[in-house]
Amino acid sequence: MTAHPRIGVLGGCGGAGASVLAAILAARAATETGAAFLIDCDPVGGGLDVLLGCERATGSRWGQVRLRGGSLDPAVLRDCLPRWHQVSVLAVDDPDALGPEALVRITAAAARAAPVLLDLARWPSPVRTAALDSCDSTVLVTPAEVRAVTAGTAVAGALDPSRSGLVVRGSTAALPPDRIAALLGLPVLGELGYDPAGRRPGGLDPRRVRRRTNQVAEAVLRHARTAQEAARPEQAA
Repeated sequence: MTAHPRIGVLGGCGGAGASVLAAILAARAATETGAAFLIDCDPVGGGLDVLLGCERATGSRWGQVRLRGGSLDPAVLRDCLPRWHQVSVLAVDDPDALGPEALVRITAAAARAAPVLLDLARWPSPVRTAALDSCDSTVLVTPAEVRAVTAGTAVAGALDPSRSGLVVRGSTAALPPDRIAALLGLPVLGELGYDPAGRRPGGLDPRRVRRRTNQVAEAVLRHARTAQEAARPEQAA
C-alpha cells in the first residue's frame, strides 16, 4: 500500500500560527481524501485539542498511548483517537509521554490510511528530529516581520530545502515574500493574511476558513505530494 504524505508544520517564531495552519491543512486533506490525522508534537503547546475545541471529546491522548510489539493497525489508531470533523487528533496531555520512537511508529501507521499533519515545536529535540526525518515535506510559517524572520533563520537551518517551503503571514513593501525566501533559503508556498477562524469561541471551525487560506492549504498539500513522488526513486535505489 502506498503511504500518504506526512507533512510537518512549524513556526519560525512564537505565535506564527503554525498550529492553526496544521489543523487547516488536516481539515483540507480530509476533505480531499475522506480522512486525515493531526499529530501534536509540541509538548508545551497547550494541547491541539484545546485549539480545535475538542478537548472534551472521548479518545486517547499521548498520555494514554501504550505501544506493544508488532504492526500497528491504522484503523485501530483512527478509532481510538478523538475526532474533529473528519480528522483523527492525537493531542499532548502529558509532555513526558511524547517520545521519538512512538512518534515514528504512530505516524508511519497513520500514513498507511490517510495524510498525516504534524504540529512541530520550533526548538530542537529528539522528537523534532525524528519527526523531520519521517516527514515527506515541511512547512515553516513566519510573519513578514524582521524579528520573526531573524528568529526563523535558526529553524530554517534544520530543514531540508529540497522538501520544505514557507508560508508567509502578512506582507510589506520593505519585507516582501521573495526577500524572506532569499533570507531563509526556502521557496514560498503561499501568503496568508489574518484569518479569524482560529480565534473563534469553541475552537477552530474549518467551515469558516477563508477561501484564500484554503487555496494556500491546497498549494501546500500539492507540494507535499510532489516531494513524496520525487523521493520515491531515491528510496527505490
